[in-house]
Amino acid sequence: MNVAGRIEAYGLTEGSRFVLVLRQQDIRWLTGFTGGTSQLLIDRENKSGLLLVDGRYFARAQQEIHTSGAAIEVVCTDSTRSAFDVFTSLGVTSLGTHPRHITAEHARLLADAVEVVDEGDHLDELRRVKNASEIALMARAASIADTALLSVVSDGLMGKTERQVRNRLEFLMREGGADRPSFDTIVATGANGASAHHEPTDAVIDAGHGVVIDMGAEIDGYRSDMTRTVLVGDVSSEYRQMWDLVREAQTAALQVVCDGAEGSAVDAAARAIFSRAGVEHEFVHGTGHGIGLYIHESPIFSPRCTAVLRSDEVVTVEPGLYRGGVGGVRIEDQVVVTDSHCRILTLSPKELSCPQSPRMI
Repeated sequence: MNVAGRIEAYGLTEGSRFVLVLRQQDIRWLTGFTGGTSQLLIDRENKSGLLLVDGRYFARAQQEIHTSGAAIEVVCTDSTRSAFDVFTSLGVTSLGTHPRHITAEHARLLADAVEVVDEGDHLDELRRVKNASEIALMARAASIADTALLSVVSDGLMGKTERQVRNRLEFLMREGGADRPSFDTIVATGANGASAHHEPTDAVIDAGHGVVIDMGAEIDGYRSDMTRTVLVGDVSSEYRQMWDLVREAQTAALQVVCDGAEGSAVDAAARAIFSRAGVEHEFVHGTGHGIGLYIHESPIFSPRCTAVLRSDEVVTVEPGLYRGGVGGVRIEDQVVVTDSHCRILTLSPKELSCPQSPRMI
């Protein structure tokens, strides 16, 4: 689905006639507008909308809406209050929106003016299947991240701090064409890896460490996401066993991903490997998630996930084990769902190792 057809597709979903969209990535997906603060009022009945922006973005919004072909009129407003005056002038008395996306100011003004109806997850569902352009952007972002990671690993990690490695990775992604990292890059060495979302510190990478590196690049709003656990020198047999189990679990989960597969089945495939080895309690998160304009989109792979995968969804598969005092292992790939399997976008080798001798960045 291209941008021009998205407002019409949203109009075919069930709910209030008028819908207020506040999250910028949602507005971008629906209209093609890439600027800052804005509000989008959708008229389901007429399959059209009003994009409300301030003077900083008016000309940009007009140009981007013209380019996208979306059925949107751009209106210049100077405050939240004047935006609500626009709603009032249209006779809006009932407004669908997502309660989690409303600011305190919006909530106060809405309560005084209209009946607020929970719009549900229509947008999340519509965004799940990606078009060729969206997939191409994520493939390019994944390639940039691959190149940065392989460069840093080939230079050696021994003797560097987590922060130094993080900074180098993010620099190389930008140099390679990324607008920015997809998220705050994770570099966790040794025992720090036992924290699934560790924030890099001045901890020095040493021989025998496993280093969890979770990273991604963003291009034109679309994101990549990849994790590799790099082995520095000779790791312990206990840690090697953890690494091998995670690799086996990820392979099993990837084999399940295809059109028609249920999200819980993807999770179960990975979890079964850990359960058989008696370490399922060390798997502390879901097996993966959708990805696109947001780093975490629907579906979220867990035992409770009832979503059925569809071709051209883009998801991650990322089992991991986290053991206090020892460290963590996570291996993550970003993949495109196809009719019979999945196509991997993140192409860095699963097993990466560094020599024990230090090198300079």
